[in-house]
Amino acid sequence: MLKDRNRLEKILLFGSIALISLIALVFKSDLLTTISSITGIITALLLAKGKNLGQVLGILITILYSIVSYNNKFYWEIIVYIFIMLPMYIIGIITWIKHKNEKTNTVEVNKISKKEFLIVSIISIFILMWIYFLLKSFNTNELIISTASVIISLLAVYMQIRRSRFSFYFYIINDLILITLRWIPVLLWNLLVLPMVFNPIINLINDCYGVYNRKILETKQKS
Repeated sequence: MLKDRNRLEKILLFGSIALISLIALVFKSDLLTTISSITGIITALLLAKGKNLGQVLGILITILYSIVSYNNKFYWEIIVYIFIMLPMYIIGIITWIKHKNEKTNTVEVNKISKKEFLIVSIISIFILMWIYFLLKSFNTNELIISTASVIISLLAVYMQIRRSRFSFYFYIINDLILITLRWIPVLLWNLLVLPMVFNPIINLINDCYGVYNRKILETKQKS
């Protein structure tokens, strides 16, 4: 994972891991949540480099988040992770293997057509309605924001499967949504959830770099 990384990428990787570990120690976060957060950071940076290992770790994150969700009684999240996210990551692995660029040893960057974008947008509206009523049936707090987070995450993973750099734009939007969602209880003086605020902030920084790096990768493959 380190042999083809530049200095900035190593700083982002080790800096993010160190910060999450420090936050976990200070606020006494449980081990599983900490491991999930660190794995998420590694995954984001691998996907930014166009490495298929990022898709593989996506499966691990899905399983870890499902366990964390079960422990916190977020049963709707388990449904989303297991029945939607997990199959999408498996498809992503297969797709990226079929479209590997041998010269750069990364996935071939793909461009999404306007027609596909339109079709995905229409399908997303129907999925959005289903997710809304699913979350509502579980009495989910901050229903609208939670629904937006789920649908944006699905679009991000889909764009990742399609090898498009637009996936990172969706990840960035989702990071901003999660920061908003997790700051609400903090503003209500529930400081126990404060560590959860830092994770999407770190992800936001890494995903912004993902946009930059995927653009470089696309230019390199064209040349």
